[in-house]
Amino acid sequence: MSKIKHVLLLPLNYNDGSTVPSDVLDQIFTELFVLAGGYYVAGEGDGAYLMKDGTKQVDRLLAVWVAVDENDIPELKRLAGKFATKLDQETIYLERSGSTVDFIPPLILKG
Repeated sequence: MSKIKHVLLLPLNYNDGSTVPSDVLDQIFTELFVLAGGYYVAGEGDGAYLMKDGTKQVDRLLAVWVAVDENDIPELKRLAGKFATKLDQETIYLERSGSTVDFIPPLILKG
């Protein structure tokens, strides 16, 4: 059964500039792993966000891909909200891509 690819952008620093501890990120990765059965860290990049108070916040972000079943999307959104709280963010970027993911087992070849 195909799964739906999502991308989360996780900040590597809190809004005050302090670094998000590795154990906090590890907890996030564990929760994504439990839900999705895996994840892919696509890399780091910079992004900007317009805060509610009108200021521009520039963040160093970690792009994380997860593939979930349609019925697991509400739980993924709940986790994204939990991550926003844990990381002291106004929002967390969660993108549902147009991609589907299939996990293909190895072929058994006749020798």
